[in-house]
Amino acid sequence: MAEEKKTPFIPDFFRQPHATFVPGWLKAVKPASAVEAGVSVAPGLALPPVAQSRGKALLVKGGHCIIPHKGIFPLDVRIQGTKIDSIGENLSDPQALTVEIQGKYVIPGVIDPHVHLGIFTDFDTEIVTETRSALLNGVTTLGLYLGGQDSHLGKLDEVIAKIEKRSFCDIFIHLVILNRKQLEEVPVYYSRYGITSFKTYMCGIPGLIPEVEDDFLLDLMEKVASLGPDAILNIHAENYRIVKRATEKLKKAEPLSESLAQWERSHPAFAEAEAIQRAAFLSKETGARIYFVHVSSRKGIQVAKNLKRENKNLFFETTSPYLTLDIEQDLDLLYKMVPPIRSREDQKALWDGLAEDTVDTIGSDHTPMSLGQKKTSANLWDIPPGYPAVGTHLPSLLDHAKKADFPLAKLVEKMTASPAKIFGLYPAKGTLLPGSDADLVIIDPSLKKEATPETAASRSDYCLHQGKTLRGWPVAVIKSGQWLTPGSLERARDSFRAKYLRRA
Repeated sequence: MAEEKKTPFIPDFFRQPHATFVPGWLKAVKPASAVEAGVSVAPGLALPPVAQSRGKALLVKGGHCIIPHKGIFPLDVRIQGTKIDSIGENLSDPQALTVEIQGKYVIPGVIDPHVHLGIFTDFDTEIVTETRSALLNGVTTLGLYLGGQDSHLGKLDEVIAKIEKRSFCDIFIHLVILNRKQLEEVPVYYSRYGITSFKTYMCGIPGLIPEVEDDFLLDLMEKVASLGPDAILNIHAENYRIVKRATEKLKKAEPLSESLAQWERSHPAFAEAEAIQRAAFLSKETGARIYFVHVSSRKGIQVAKNLKRENKNLFFETTSPYLTLDIEQDLDLLYKMVPPIRSREDQKALWDGLAEDTVDTIGSDHTPMSLGQKKTSANLWDIPPGYPAVGTHLPSLLDHAKKADFPLAKLVEKMTASPAKIFGLYPAKGTLLPGSDADLVIIDPSLKKEATPETAASRSDYCLHQGKTLRGWPVAVIKSGQWLTPGSLERARDSFRAKYLRRA
């Protein structure tokens, strides 16, 4: 007997042709089960570039909208200017530019909360090349880490001006705080520039970034907590003494190594778990909100899960490389990173952490480098850590989530609404509801393409997953109300301006 086809449940609110507000009862909406189970999409759909006229609405029809925390619904989206004007069933507007997307998925623009620019090449270059890489591959908003040991006051105006003039993505800033001078200036960074997130390192990167001791960490937590409930401290959590001990022992035993597995042993997982535990304990003394960046291990996840039961001010990030690469098969020294890529067992624990809401967000830790900059030596110990990741961030996660049968709606939530809420960007970012910014991504979960430096479109001449066929790609991006494809991005560059996102 043929299975009865279920009609997706659409709330009455979405049936209104021009819904422009969201009532409180929408929280009770349940997803359309037939859509949640997956909808067939037309393969090989060619989406034409749209030359949007000033003042004319854009209507995206025939897609399946993923609204974080609500579900997946077959709805149309009407965009007016730079904002989402309405979302509903069978919307019509004869004056609008209308694009039929034939069952593909519409998601909020991806927020990558963890990128680095200007470390191995000048910032002026990478604010263009790396934001272009991000936007072409579905990432519309970036959380940018600004480091260095001098006062940040001398450079913030210039950096913000470059963001607003040259970036393809909207950007919010996390400031790295490493010394007493920077610590004293935290209230100025907050009040003058609207920066609410700061970062420090319990384990540094030799030659690049120093670590801080617990007394400084405690003072910094107090300073951030004093700013109010919207401020948050981002922490690279590893016990640097344990890492140093392990590294020295391994280098003594094998001073010349070409093994990425050896690198993983130099940053033992229990060093991450211990540092998370210690930082969380200190944070309870200060009341500071803490965001742990790039959690990489099963042991780290186990500690995080226990801590979150007791402390609602703790948030945890992992990254797309940790979720999609493992040392059983991805052994190229190009994948050297801090913390290291780990085992499939660790990777599974990270995916389980996402499913259970132990892990809140997914970043990329994008640190662009060329092959020449990366492989300065054949010796593991001399190769700098870091890799380009934002250009394969969304495709690699769509591919792995499909293989792992991980719910698409949950994945999108972790990449959009969750970072938006943690970092004070919601509801302008992270949702498809009326009034939010018109940053949307059209994705085809069934589209298969090979990951190449050309698809990643970074300044780097290599990419993660290079040569692998990934299933699930963005086919178009709408940024600030402008329909963009790879062929139309450069032509549309002058029609929208990226924003620096103040949060205070």
